[in-house]
Amino acid sequence: MTEQKIKQDGHIHLADGRSATLTAVQFPDGACQVTLLTNDIKRERIAFCRCSSVDDALYFFDAIKEEYHIPELTGKYQKLADDLKAALAYGLNHKGTDDGGTSNLDVPTISLPGWDQALVMAAAKLAGLRFFEWEFGSSKAYVFSVPGVGQGYTRTYAAEAMSHYLKEQGYAAGMYYQMD
Repeated sequence: MTEQKIKQDGHIHLADGRSATLTAVQFPDGACQVTLLTNDIKRERIAFCRCSSVDDALYFFDAIKEEYHIPELTGKYQKLADDLKAALAYGLNHKGTDDGGTSNLDVPTISLPGWDQALVMAAAKLAGLRFFEWEFGSSKAYVFSVPGVGQGYTRTYAAEAMSHYLKEQGYAAGMYYQMD
């Protein structure tokens, strides 16, 4: 007896534009494996997990898909992804070199009322950013990470530059300031 396929999805879209196949299999000894491989000629292994049960394999299958799959974006969501990516590059170019000051978690925000959260998350992933929703009063905004910067002034300068860039693109952008 050979391995038995538990679940497969050949339509995983990665942040770098490649497609991949996610497969969960069970071996004759009962052990399971979940693997995410690119669909190109290299068949690069992106994620891999061995586990002891079908239930665990299904859990890891869903977790890997959640982490790596980005729905194909169109319209305003693709524009958001492009603008976030450009804002990050702009922010990193304006972070300065002095990382003194208070350790902080300063980040840019955007108010996007009526936008689909899952597609905003996909746009952020595509741009290389993480985010969370910040609710204040009856309003809420998306708060985006600023990877690749320090913890003091450089983080603040980069976040403020990102916010400025996003405002210039027509978004209701602001800032979330927090000292650590």
